[in-house]
Amino acid sequence: MSNSERPVPIEVCLAIQALTNEHAWRLDHGASDTLHELYASNGELLQLPPRDLVGREAIKAWGADRVKLPRISRHVETNHRVFWQAGILKGTLYASVYRSETEPATDMQPLMVGDYEDEYVLEDGRWLIRQRVIRRAFRAAR
Repeated sequence: MSNSERPVPIEVCLAIQALTNEHAWRLDHGASDTLHELYASNGELLQLPPRDLVGREAIKAWGADRVKLPRISRHVETNHRVFWQAGILKGTLYASVYRSETEPATDMQPLMVGDYEDEYVLEDGRWLIRQRVIRRAFRAAR
């Protein structure tokens, strides 16, 4: 955070951490069909194979397809940072993703370790994700 940017109040930091925790929980517990509720109306989920998701409706459609998969995943997220940049609330966090394509999950594989780069917006009194960019540092060979 540069010295010219204002500090982020602890209440906002906690709200953002709760938002990102809820995002991971919904992905990992069969609720990806509601993931779009955590995004702004013009939300974006970028660098997600096989395509970028632009707009809440695209995220909703993707989540509805994903929830039908027998996939079991766990998103382990750490090193949260929340900061202002040019008047926009941003955040970064590390993500380690583990996944199995079968149930029971006996063939779990680490999928990737990387960063999520987020922008947040306050809509109707709620903090939402405006944009999430997935930056892979390491990806498992499959």
